[in-house]
Amino acid sequence: MKKIITSVSIFIFSSFLILNAQITKQDLAKIDETVKKAFDVFKPTGLAIAVVKDSVIIYHKALGFSNADINKPLNTTSLFNIASCSKAFTAASIGILVDEGKLKWTDKVTDYFPGFKLADEYITKELTIEDLLCHRSGLGTFFGDLLWYNTTYSDEEVMRRIRYESITRRFGIEFGYQNIMFMIAGDIIQKVTGQSWSEFVESRIYKPLGMIQTRPSNDELSPGQEIALGHLNNKALDVYDFNAAKPAAAMYSSVDELSMWTTLMMNNGTYRGQKIISSNSVNRIMEPHTILGAGNSQKQHGINFYTYGLGWFIFDYNGKKVVEHDGGMPGYISKVTMIPEQKISVIILNNGNDGYVNNALRGDLMDILVKGKEFDWIAEYSAIKTRSDAHEISSDKERLESRIEGTKPSLTPDGYSGTYRDKSYGDAEVTSEGGKLKLTFLPAKTVFTGDLEHWHFDTFKVKFKDEFLTFGLVTFSFDAQGKVTGFKIDLPSGDFHFWNLNFKKV
Repeated sequence: MKKIITSVSIFIFSSFLILNAQITKQDLAKIDETVKKAFDVFKPTGLAIAVVKDSVIIYHKALGFSNADINKPLNTTSLFNIASCSKAFTAASIGILVDEGKLKWTDKVTDYFPGFKLADEYITKELTIEDLLCHRSGLGTFFGDLLWYNTTYSDEEVMRRIRYESITRRFGIEFGYQNIMFMIAGDIIQKVTGQSWSEFVESRIYKPLGMIQTRPSNDELSPGQEIALGHLNNKALDVYDFNAAKPAAAMYSSVDELSMWTTLMMNNGTYRGQKIISSNSVNRIMEPHTILGAGNSQKQHGINFYTYGLGWFIFDYNGKKVVEHDGGMPGYISKVTMIPEQKISVIILNNGNDGYVNNALRGDLMDILVKGKEFDWIAEYSAIKTRSDAHEISSDKERLESRIEGTKPSLTPDGYSGTYRDKSYGDAEVTSEGGKLKLTFLPAKTVFTGDLEHWHFDTFKVKFKDEFLTFGLVTFSFDAQGKVTGFKIDLPSGDFHFWNLNFKKV
């Protein structure tokens, strides 16, 4: 297979250079030099890249390891969890069903799930399929993600519990990035077709495109498939076992096979003469639906608008419309970028948990491909990474220095023991054994469990088994009689909102 791929690649490159004078041998050499430089500067565990122009892979390369524990080399066919880049497949699946007249973008969620509820009655009644796909549900960014992350909850249970999450954004207007809404969109696909989301994307997208190695989730990976394991600090992680929310983030694919996917989208839903999704649906997916607004740093680089379509971010760069999405799960960062007008796409996957290298590479490669301004994106993001790392060290130091020495807890360990409940998340248990306390979040007890070590007063430190997360500080509250009434947990994370949890003693 490797020999076949290599020979095909050589044919592709030479044929492409004859057919398209816009991309020269010098451009390809510069792309290769840039990729190697980015890898050397950021040192991710593994990095895979593919560049597509006019339906042809003009460049692909893999550097580093698929498993650093055994120094196993990475290939362009290695499968990564592409995380939220899965969302675009869910949006396209809805588009296919719209094409077939089986549903409408404007259908209400309650048309398919009459028992569905959010905390706001009006939003519950008015929420449409399109709202699900463009992050304007009224829920805040990442709200409810702890419901599916490492829990035993099913989609149905997550959907039932989301009603207890607070509405913090203006419905239909304000952006709040949501994984659970994409989960619900996948559940609607099953309701309409009788096929699970996994079965639908396999039969209606992967198979027609020839994405023979791509899998909708970890539980469908086959023995012998080459998996690029996620890494933290160059240490391999176990494959994350998705239970709920697969349509939001569960897919495994490679840069080579994702090139087929971007070719489909850049050819208005047609792949090698086969119409898979209509141009009307592709256009709707890749047009703005929710306004985010360009920040100052984006404007400095010539980005005038920043929006979200249906499963894609959309912005301008050097006068060109750019359609893009990122993905992140512990150990993995993915980026898929398309410039439809020029039929260019750049696919970047890394299994070293480093988003800086993806952003730096995308910037430099786009400038080469669209003949844009000269700017050193690698230097820019290297500086950003240095500042971010320094801030993280400073924040950790500040947390450690905030500890007040010489205090003691108000109660004996048994006084804190018991079952505690957050109305959205579910139950947590504090147990006492041999004078030591342990905290366990019962829906995710294999990962969210750890000893409670006294910090100060009635605050205890906990380090869960999940290596992706830092330590948390659990602070107990009391009633007038001095009995424990509940606890809150301070665990800084950009991905999971532990601060939203409010456990009350049962």
